[in-house]
Amino acid sequence: MTRTTLLRVVKEVAYGVATGIVYYLVYGVALPLLISSVASGAGAPTPTISVWYLGFFVALGTAESVLEDNVVSIPLRVVSKLLGALLAWQALNGGHIAGSASYGGVTVSVEADVSPLLYVVVLVSLLYGFIDAFTFYTKKE
Repeated sequence: MTRTTLLRVVKEVAYGVATGIVYYLVYGVALPLLISSVASGAGAPTPTISVWYLGFFVALGTAESVLEDNVVSIPLRVVSKLLGALLAWQALNGGHIAGSASYGGVTVSVEADVSPLLYVVVLVSLLYGFIDAFTFYTKKE
């Protein structure tokens, strides 16, 4: 293996790891925090699930980057976007956010149904995945 080939592989792996971390931060941290700020009690996923999702995102991002010029990268791109939407869906309990607080002996309960917003997130993720896959074919021609 030549030095330039090795540098290219290392660069692609690093890019894939960075992409996976960014997807995790957007779908697993920022999006649930943004939506859950509407009502209390939504919380992020448990740490073990978070580590698994982070691992999946990093693995998919690395595979996408390394296999960039291969047809196999198309389903990987779509799956990574769907995994992000699934993570947001799970972190927000399917869009049903509930919380309660006690003030001077009175308990105030708040419930919000943000599932239509999550449907939009899933749809945008799907569209983004398919547009990304379509650009693969247009780039080849």
